[in-house]
Amino acid sequence: MKFKLPKNQKKELFLSLAIILCGNLLGVGMFLQENASSATQALPRKAFGQGAYEETLRISTENGTEEIQITVDEQQYSLSQIEAYLKEAESFLSRWYQKNISDKNCLKKDLDLPSSLAENPAEFFWSTDAPDMLSWDGKLGEEIPKEGCQVTLRCTLSIGENQLVWEKHPTVFPPSLSEVQLLEKNIQQEAENISDETERELLLPSVVEGTEINYQLVRDRDSWIICLLSLLLGLGVFPLAKEKEKQAQALRFRQMEKDYPDIIQKLILFLKAGLSIRKSMEKLATDYLKRKESALIGTRYAYEELVKTCLEMERGVYEKDAYERLGRRCGLAEYKILSVLLVQNLKKGNQSILELLEREAVSAGEERLRRARIQGEEAATKLLLPMILQLLVVFIILMVPAFINFF
Repeated sequence: MKFKLPKNQKKELFLSLAIILCGNLLGVGMFLQENASSATQALPRKAFGQGAYEETLRISTENGTEEIQITVDEQQYSLSQIEAYLKEAESFLSRWYQKNISDKNCLKKDLDLPSSLAENPAEFFWSTDAPDMLSWDGKLGEEIPKEGCQVTLRCTLSIGENQLVWEKHPTVFPPSLSEVQLLEKNIQQEAENISDETERELLLPSVVEGTEINYQLVRDRDSWIICLLSLLLGLGVFPLAKEKEKQAQALRFRQMEKDYPDIIQKLILFLKAGLSIRKSMEKLATDYLKRKESALIGTRYAYEELVKTCLEMERGVYEKDAYERLGRRCGLAEYKILSVLLVQNLKKGNQSILELLEREAVSAGEERLRRARIQGEEAATKLLLPMILQLLVVFIILMVPAFINFF
């Protein structure tokens, strides 16, 4: 007895087999790699400054196998290497000093003190003998006299317990201020002079060095953002409304395409029962209205158009014109064909229309099956992304523990 897999489950089966196969191949590959690289006679040290670590080893002796913990200290430098690194760092600081300090050994701006040197393990520790003039992070103080003040800038270079001290003696001067910065400084000083620290408010001077000043609080101005958003939202109403209209039209067309085969079958049934085309149309409209009033069905756009056609004929519109309007209002090729068949019936009689409607019914049935297949394919495509995400989750579940154990 052969096992037949349902067609709608083939993709799921293939995806499941792919997940199992890939996961097992990955696991086998990692297992072989772990076994091939597990035997060792030496343990790597971490670089200087990265600290020690413990490694779990499985040892084999005459008495069997056991697991032990071995502590691996970080790599240490030789004395000659340390001296070379310290000299390199000292030379780097001398070049940096010449680049950032003027030829007259004057300092009038903040310094960006280096904290390390690429590919050099030396640590930099900065200090000065006058932090109020030049802070340890290279910022100039606010109380520097105009004539300048000499300070000692010191950097201690350290590698483990080995140190080298680098020193320079620049003369620091008050930083050069722009007009705005100078005015800001004067306002700050004047405001502190006329205000008491115990008061709840800081008074602002109205005149500074003979210049009258008006103040205004600077606030975050969000009003323009509101205006811009309202403009975008206002303009977005039109494409949004148009998009909604297109979606409603597409929904209407899909529903009418779905109802078309039923309408054709009912027309054939009524015509074979002896009713005329007009009576058949009226019967379709009457039955729909009764079911709608009884809340058995909702609004069906195709039947609504049939109701409009019957009302037009009751108001005196010729059958030919009413059927032509039906095709134009529906806007679908199927209903335009039906409109043409109904108009031809007025000329050739019921026998001809029955044959044509039966052919149209066969065609409509085939079209319904084609649309059903397309919808099934679209549903499978929409499910593809969730299935891929599930595949990624499975890979993560398989790989993360393996990598954790490996590293």
